[in-house]
Amino acid sequence: MTTPEPNPSAAAHEDMQRQWKELFEKISLPEISRTITDTSDKLHKLPEQIVRIRQRGYVFASYLEQKRDVLVKRWDDIKRNIQSAVQSEAETFRTEYNRIDSLMTDLSRLLSNPATLESRMPPIRQRIQELEDRVEATERKLKADLGSLPSDTDQTLKQLSDISWYLDQKEEASFKFLANEALFLAAKAEWVETGKGKNDPDGILYLTDQRLVFEQKETVGKTLGLFGGKKAQDLKWEVPLHLVAEVKAENKGLFGGKDMLYFTLKSGAPFSQITVEVKGGVACKFWAAQIQRMISGNTKDERAIQPDAEALEAIKKAPTACPSCGGTLPMLVAGQNQIDCMYCGTVIRI
Repeated sequence: MTTPEPNPSAAAHEDMQRQWKELFEKISLPEISRTITDTSDKLHKLPEQIVRIRQRGYVFASYLEQKRDVLVKRWDDIKRNIQSAVQSEAETFRTEYNRIDSLMTDLSRLLSNPATLESRMPPIRQRIQELEDRVEATERKLKADLGSLPSDTDQTLKQLSDISWYLDQKEEASFKFLANEALFLAAKAEWVETGKGKNDPDGILYLTDQRLVFEQKETVGKTLGLFGGKKAQDLKWEVPLHLVAEVKAENKGLFGGKDMLYFTLKSGAPFSQITVEVKGGVACKFWAAQIQRMISGNTKDERAIQPDAEALEAIKKAPTACPSCGGTLPMLVAGQNQIDCMYCGTVIRI
């Protein structure tokens, strides 16, 4: 049996048909429309998410409210113009598409006449390419008109997501936060205690407006690192910020993959030096800078909620020594209205 000769014109026509069908999906500018819808949905949810972190007690990042207002206002202006442009351009593209579609239908009738088919395809192919180029150029222009607003919205949502995670860790913490203490940052971390890595505890490093705190929070004793084990969660150390003499950051290891923090502490701290590796994609240089800002008081302007003046005054007036036996009293924790002396049992009302 003789194998039929391949028909180059038919194969070229099939390629044109494929390009034509793919172009149909593009002429309505769906990517721009999706960006408009997604950005609108995200901005609609933004105020509620900011309110939620405030209700949960996060007092910093006061810029969030202003950022929300600016984003919403800018979007209201941009959205109207972009939607109008999408509608107008898509209508123009559909008109041209329908004209070419008639030519494509006529062309399909010539499959049995390769010579005529081959002569008719080039001008139609040219019109298809020109329409595709116009659609792509319009997409690029509209993306440019959208500017950075979609990515700025995503970046703001990422900030809120990070803060929600900080608050989740705070709510799950095994220790109590001090009276009027405000959480600023939290990160997954490893306290490099032994220097060998094998038994160094993993957990959460907290930065508040009063302390640095490391809490072990991990499953230990797993067989082969996978099976069994038990949850270990407890406070390993806390350092008042005024006892931090210096903090240095270093990207260590292969390709600088380990984000290290080195703390030099003053007299009265539990250690003279502490080394921590921050994890989870957190940059050590960012953390070091934020710790230094908190110590120097440069974060005060970032408070969306100012501390309660009466509560601060009560903390200042709270005794540090037991009036009965003279023993050192523990620091006040959030919601506490009395201090119990661990030495003699005296109860001091605040």
